[in-house]
Amino acid sequence: MFKRELRDVPVELIPILSRNNRGDLVIKGIVKPNAEIEVLFAGRRLKDVGGLLERIKVMRAQGLRTAKSGHEAMLRIRRLRLPVRVRGNWRMRFETDESGWDLKSYQLLAAQWAFTDLKGFHVLCGSPPDLPEDRLQDRARAARAQLAASRARVAERARAAEQARNRS
Repeated sequence: MFKRELRDVPVELIPILSRNNRGDLVIKGIVKPNAEIEVLFAGRRLKDVGGLLERIKVMRAQGLRTAKSGHEAMLRIRRLRLPVRVRGNWRMRFETDESGWDLKSYQLLAAQWAFTDLKGFHVLCGSPPDLPEDRLQDRARAARAQLAASRARVAERARAAEQARNRS
């Protein structure tokens, strides 16, 4: 999942949550310069997302209470934003709209994230990904082993031929 170098990205999360077909949590977010993205919390990281979800739900409830009391600014949910620092990778997605055009969107795959909880404490959640396999190094190692085995077979045949010549 994390095939490239991880990046630290400051994101303002909007309390718009959904799940994709794999069961991953997807939260809308805003990155500079005012671009909307999706932050994806996948797989084993879902167990760590509880504190963030609680913070987002409280923020949304406060926004709805404020909106009911007449503050027009809170009626638009996209104005509610929680600053979060996400450490992860970018993934580009293409979706086809009604007219058949491909629309490009970005997802930020979250490995770790940091935010301020309800008590004002700085919280770090998630875990860094396992070190990626160095596939190029593994292929080079396998090629060297195959070459060594091939050379050993050639040397064995040469020895066998030499012994056959010495006997005759």
